[in-house]
Amino acid sequence: MKTQILDVKELKKFNAEKHHKETIWSDDHSSINLICMKPGQEIITHTHHGNHIWMVMEGTGEMLSGKQSQTISAGQIVIVPTFESHGIRNGSQEDLVIASFAAKGD
Repeated sequence: MKTQILDVKELKKFNAEKHHKETIWSDDHSSINLICMKPGQEIITHTHHGNHIWMVMEGTGEMLSGKQSQTISAGQIVIVPTFESHGIRNGSQEDLVIASFAAKGD
């Protein structure tokens, strides 16, 4: 495999109807999805069979975990353990861009 450099500014895409999620890289073991959310969009709480990692690239969002929420913003990394319920809401007035890292099959 060759070294790759991915440019989020060129890869990000938004949809006025719902959040946009696109796989921007994958191999036999893991994948990276780019999640782009307009204000008011949400990913409902869900779980994964492996650890799930979000890196906030742009904007501010609300990390949902059970009945609690926490503000997350550009430059922060969220590490969600296996089977922990999590979601995200863009309650801000700006776009939100997140790189999501997960094991293959999750």
